[in-house]
Amino acid sequence: MRLEDMKNDIPETPDFIHNMIQNEVAKQLADNKVANLRRRKRWTAPKVAAVAAACALAVSTAVYAGVNLYHWFLEKQGSYGVSVKIDAGDAAKKTVLPDEVPEVDLSAKYVPEGMSWIDEYHLQYPEHGMTGGFSFSFVLLDKNDLGQVVQDQNVIDSEERTFGKYQGIYLKYNSITENGALNQRIYLVCPDLYRVLMIYIGDDVSKNEAIKVAENLVIEGNTTMVKTAGLPTWSGEMISEKTEDDNDEISTSVNEKKLPIYQIGDTFDLDVIGENTNGEYLEKTISAKVDSVQISDDLQLLDPDKIPQEWAEAIDADGKLSTNTLNYVKSGDGIDSLDEIVKSEEVNQKLVYVTVTYTNHSNEEIDHMLYLGALLTLTKGNGKVQLYIPTEQAGDGYDYISWDGVAKTGEMVYYSVSENYGNGGNYISSIKPGESVQLNMAWIVNESDLKNLYLNVTGDGASYEFSEYILKKGLVDIRK
Repeated sequence: MRLEDMKNDIPETPDFIHNMIQNEVAKQLADNKVANLRRRKRWTAPKVAAVAAACALAVSTAVYAGVNLYHWFLEKQGSYGVSVKIDAGDAAKKTVLPDEVPEVDLSAKYVPEGMSWIDEYHLQYPEHGMTGGFSFSFVLLDKNDLGQVVQDQNVIDSEERTFGKYQGIYLKYNSITENGALNQRIYLVCPDLYRVLMIYIGDDVSKNEAIKVAENLVIEGNTTMVKTAGLPTWSGEMISEKTEDDNDEISTSVNEKKLPIYQIGDTFDLDVIGENTNGEYLEKTISAKVDSVQISDDLQLLDPDKIPQEWAEAIDADGKLSTNTLNYVKSGDGIDSLDEIVKSEEVNQKLVYVTVTYTNHSNEEIDHMLYLGALLTLTKGNGKVQLYIPTEQAGDGYDYISWDGVAKTGEMVYYSVSENYGNGGNYISSIKPGESVQLNMAWIVNESDLKNLYLNVTGDGASYEFSEYILKKGLVDIRK
C-alpha cells in the first residue's frame, strides 16, 4: 500500500495524541541539546517535523489498533441472567475523556432487503411503521465505564463476537408475543470515537441479519465537535436503566373529590400554548367541549388518508376490526425462569371516535395551537379514583397481560386536524378571537375497557398518572 493511501485510511488523531506528539518533540529537542554537547550534530526543523510525523503515524496506528485493546466480558447468571462489562489494559484505563469529541456519522454497507432509513438513527421496514427494525444510539465511553458490571435478565441468547473492526455483545430477550418489540440488542465498543454504540433490534429481524448489519456499519467521526460534559455515558445509561429512581414516583390514585370530572357536552376552560401573529410564544385560556363519542367495529368514520398503517392491517376479511388475543402471563424471575403464558382469550377491538370543539374566548388570535388528547382507564371505589394500565393488571395465577392487537390507550393515534409544524403535526394552524374549531380524535381499545374510559384534553398527554394539569383542569367521562 502506498503512503498516500495509508494516510487516507488512518483516522483523525485525537487531541490527547497531539499532546503526546508535542511532548515527544519537546523531549527530542531536549535530548538534542545533550547530543549537541557530545556530537556537535545539529537537529534541523525538517528533521523535527519528520519525527513528529513518524510519531503521529505510529501513535495514530496504535489508537486505531487500540480498538482491540478493549474487551467485553459476558458471564451467565443462572439460565437466563447475564452480567456484561467493558474492560481494557492499564494504559487505556488512564485515558482521560477529552472536553470535546467529534460527532459521529453512521451508515451501513448492508441493509436487509425491503428496509430503509427513516432518519439517521432508525432503519426499518416501512410497512411496520415505528416498530421493529433497528434503532441506533451512541453514548460516551469514559474510563469510569471500564469494569462497571451491568446485569440483565430474561436473556435467551447471548454471544461475544467481533463485528467488523469492533468488539461487541449480542443479546436476545424472551418475548411473549411478536409485535414489533425490540427484543434483541448489540453493543459495540468504539474507543477510537470515545463511544459505545447501542443497537436495539426488533423481532422482525433475524439474528443473522442483525449481525450482518452490525458487521457492515460505517462509524466515522466528522469535523463537528461536541462537548462531553453532561452527555450520557455507557455505565450511567445502562445502570440507570436497572435502577428505580425514588424521585420518579407517580400518582395513580387520588381522592375522588380532588379530581374534576366533566360529562360529554360540558364546556370547561383549558390552558393552551401557541404563537401570536408575530410568531412569539403565547399562552391563553380557551374553552373545550367534547361534543360526542362514537364506538365502532370498523374504520368507516375515519379519513382514509389519515388511517395509521397498523390500523389498516387490523381489518379482517369482513371489513371489521380483528379480534385481539390476550395472553395472561405469570412472571419468571429472569434468572432461572422466564415469563410464561398461563391462559389466552380472544376479545373484540373497538374504535373510539371523539369529536371535540375548541373555542377561543380571548382577544388575540392563536396560531399553531397545540392540542393533544389522551385516554385513561379508571376505576372508582371507597371515595378513591384508581388509574390502571390494562396490560399491567394482575389476577388469579397471572401477573400481567400481553396482546398482539393494536388496542392501546394513551396519546391519540388518529387526529383529523394537523399542519406541517412542530413535532407530530397536532396543531391548529389558526384560531381567531371568538372562533371555534371542531376536530376528531380516535383510538382502538379492547371492548372490555370501554366501561372505564376517561379523556384528558389538557394537552400534557398524561395517561398513566394523575398529572398536575389533570388535577387542575380535570377529565371527561366518556365511558360506554
